[in-house]
Amino acid sequence: MLEEYFSHNLFWEDMDRFTRDDPHLSLLNELLFVHPLDWWRQIDWQEPGIFILTGGRQIGKSTSLKLLVKQVVNDERIKRESIFYLPCDQIIDQKHLLRVLRFFLENRQRPQEPFLLLIDEVTFVASWDRAIKALADESWFRHGFCVLTGSDSVILKEATTMFPGRRGKADKVDFHLSPLSFKEYIGLVQPEIIKKERENSEALFAAFFKYLKCGGYLRAINDLHKGGEIKAATYATFEQWIRGDFIKRGKTEDRLLSVLQALVETGVSQSSYSNLSRRTTLLSKESFIDYCQLLERMDVLFNLQAFDQNRKLGFPKKARKFHFSDPFIHDTIERWLIRERLLSLSTLEEFKVEACVAAQYRHFLPAYYLKAEGEIDLMLPLGRLFLPIEVKWSGQVRAKDLAQLKKQKKAVILTKMREQGRIEGVFNYPLPLFLIKYHSKELLEAFLRD
Repeated sequence: MLEEYFSHNLFWEDMDRFTRDDPHLSLLNELLFVHPLDWWRQIDWQEPGIFILTGGRQIGKSTSLKLLVKQVVNDERIKRESIFYLPCDQIIDQKHLLRVLRFFLENRQRPQEPFLLLIDEVTFVASWDRAIKALADESWFRHGFCVLTGSDSVILKEATTMFPGRRGKADKVDFHLSPLSFKEYIGLVQPEIIKKERENSEALFAAFFKYLKCGGYLRAINDLHKGGEIKAATYATFEQWIRGDFIKRGKTEDRLLSVLQALVETGVSQSSYSNLSRRTTLLSKESFIDYCQLLERMDVLFNLQAFDQNRKLGFPKKARKFHFSDPFIHDTIERWLIRERLLSLSTLEEFKVEACVAAQYRHFLPAYYLKAEGEIDLMLPLGRLFLPIEVKWSGQVRAKDLAQLKKQKKAVILTKMREQGRIEGVFNYPLPLFLIKYHSKELLEAFLRD
């Protein structure tokens, strides 16, 4: 029964062949730059259970599972014959899934030893959670490890509410892979810049302009740094992912394109779902929200709520700001819309820049925007304080741009200027330098205290 999955489980036969010929690892070996996909180092191997890995398609989830196999075998944590990688693209239904998994578990050579199940893109399978729950109820996961991956983070995590008390005792059981931030990108392609970032201002800006093209996706990064441009096939792969995931869920391409068109044309201006849905005649407000929420679950889109300075919370019912999660994804969608004659020109570069800043910090902090007498692009709550950040990439900072910032206790404006300083009392910072220097909650808190 397991023969058809042998190409993904070459380690059963020979680890050298697995490293050389595995469908994912062989592609990894061809890349110039490879970011460590080692989220699994946080797993407590003393506590078996059910673990979840989420993240958009093409982000490296499958490859990271293969690297996990290499690690646990090299560390002699789990015998290679007690490991099973199962891609779910050919699994028909939950009964098929349960049958395959049960066959592996019941026919292991060493039934008393721990096992590792790697079930990739499990959300492809309708009612998959019923199969996993059945195995959990049979106590399999008290003695072995099960890793589930999926591109739809909400559905995957919602389904696991069916497993109360069945996921194990580990402190951390949920993991997420995101595109590389600018700091992570620099650490991958030009780590020498970080050591003397102030002395490498021009090199830092040059690297940021490249990041605005390739974003944080390894395939696009390697295209750009190896051949000087991103291949058309790479754009097509990511476009097909977005289109395909919508079609699989019964959505239509024309409606998806109308949603993407409305989002791109709105740019970084705040807007309500009602106003956005009125830009298209194809969807109601409720359907527009449904499409946007699916884009967010796929890590294509995110939104910022307006900020309440008194409660330090968002206003869910007010207008929001919508950003694409990565500059390469932004470009992929724009190219698609231009080809379909739904967009005539690319949007302003400053839109992608503002999204880059918001995307970097929202991964570890709540993120909002402020609309009062003026607007502030990003508000980051840090304990009892909050840090206002304004992005001005146009090269010119006007007095009215600073009006709202000057009312804040401490704020920062991120610009194209190569030197840091103050503009009418507001702290100015070169944008790329700020992103690599203040890349964690602790560092931002230290910036506020200075």
